Amino acid sequence: MLRLFFAVQPGAEQAAALVRQVAPLVARLEAQPVAPANLHATLCFIGAVPDERLPLLEEAIRRVRGGRATLQFDSLEYWRKPQVLCATAGDDSLSAPLRVLAQQLGVVAGEAGFTPDLKPFRAHLTLARKVRGASAARCEWPMALTPQVQVRCERFVLMRSDRGPSGSAYSVVKSWPLYENVRL
Repeated sequence: MLRLFFAVQPGAEQAAALVRQVAPLVARLEAQPVAPANLHATLCFIGAVPDERLPLLEEAIRRVRGGRATLQFDSLEYWRKPQVLCATAGDDSLSAPLRVLAQQLGVVAGEAGFTPDLKPFRAHLTLARKVRGASAARCEWPMALTPQVQVRCERFVLMRSDRGPSGSAYSVVKSWPLYENVRL
């Protein structure tokens, strides 16, 4: 079984710079930092999929495209229940094309017989896990992310999540451009 989801990702250099930027806060929160390669903004969570159904999902998504989008990550938030530190994007107008794409991905995956989690898209990057509640309680949330991080989204990806002893590791299964003209 594959654990799959669709996402957009910051570039490798941008992800590494963001992880370095928040490293002092992550240490103060006594949290487990997320590796730069694992940073992503989930568009649509698909869940467990048998290996043999992967081509069906890829074929269903083949025609889906979105518009050009930019995510402006301007705040840091502590989410108590999952115990995570996230960078969040505040300008919904910039992420509107991705909200539409997330909805399209959910609908198309559902029509193809999958059971996607149809939560509304909220642009965020999980930066740390296992944040200690007592440490987080000493901070005022949300806090400004300075400097802000702007991510131009040009592709969306199908990612695989593999759980290991040190947490989840993510890998790209397939990638599609957001805004090419597709002739079918």
